[in-house]
Amino acid sequence: MVAQVILFQHANFHGAHKHVFVEEANLNAGDDNSFNDQVSSMVIVEGSWTFWRDANFSGPASRTLGPGIYSFVEQFGIPNDSISSLSSVRHG
Repeated sequence: MVAQVILFQHANFHGAHKHVFVEEANLNAGDDNSFNDQVSSMVIVEGSWTFWRDANFSGPASRTLGPGIYSFVEQFGIPNDSISSLSSVRHG
């Protein structure tokens, strides 16, 4: 199975979205359509993911979240519009 998360700019899955299959060290990179500090909701399709406030997996990290529908990130311990990098958690 391939890890996958879909990030949305606004709560309740509104606005622009981005599919992520591998770790993203910098959501401020040119190919990310300004998703740095712009994520308000997400759907984790497969795998478990950790999210950081700063690029390159630094700064405070969120708790690890598994597959599910997250209509507003603050309800799950992630400050709104704060994600700058993310990675899937590898098991085994």
